[in-house]
Formats: sequence, C-alpha cells, structure tokens
Amino acid sequence: MTDGPGADLPALGRAFEEIVTWLRRSRSTSDVSVTGLSVLDRLDTGGAHRVTDLALLEGITQPAATGLVNRLEERGWAARRADPSDGRASLVDITDAGRARLHEHREERSLRIAERLALLDAGDLAALHAALPALRHLTAVPAARLDS
Repeated sequence: MTDGPGADLPALGRAFEEIVTWLRRSRSTSDVSVTGLSVLDRLDTGGAHRVTDLALLEGITQPAATGLVNRLEERGWAARRADPSDGRASLVDITDAGRARLHEHREERSLRIAERLALLDAGDLAALHAALPALRHLTAVPAARLDS
C-alpha cells in the first residue's frame, strides 16, 4: 500500500467497527432495543415513515418492524397517523416522549464515551480533537454518495 492519507483505510474501518461494537456492548439501555433506538433516531431526524420503509431501512422484516412500532407505540414513543398520500397506509412518527427517551439515551451514551475518553493520554485526546471535523463530515456525507 502507498503512503498518504488513504494508505490504510481498512485499518480505520476496523477501528470504527471496534468502536461500534464497544458502544453496543456497553449500552445500559434496557427498555428499548438497538433497533428501537435506531428507528426513533430515524423518525427524529427524517420525519414520519411507513412501517414498510422502516423495515427496509433497518434491515428487518415487515412483521418485525410492525411489532417494533407496536412496542414503541405502547410506550408512548411513537404514533401512527394516516398517510395523506394513501388512505390505506399509515405513517409512524416520533412523539415528544419518544424524543425525550432518545435524548436521554444520547446523554447516557455521551457520558459513557466521555468516561472512556478520560482514560486516554493528552496526545490521543489531541489527535481525536483534530479529527472532529473529518468525523462530522463523514456522518454528513449522504448515504447514496457513500454507496456509489
């Protein structure tokens, strides 16, 4: 491999995968699944979706998505409403309570990450701070552009 910024992209990819795995394993949330949190986040950032679209986007079956949405509704975190473009379909949207639960989860996770970051030395912390713009850009790149 050549030297330069793109020299070992697979190593960066593995590091990100390890971070994601650590985050999933270290989560303290027990009242909502990882997929439930993902759906709440998707509804919060992307607006209302049909259950079939949520299933596709989350990589789960339509019956599993229906069950998940039912559980989110039971907890008061999501609500269905008629789809104005198709009277036979409904849209799922996040509620204020769902938004509050999602915010609580994000705060808990941020504190857990901060505790882990506090274990790093000053040089590692400086490197991570320097990488913040690139990390923010990475998550802002549209998925369609990443897939091409």
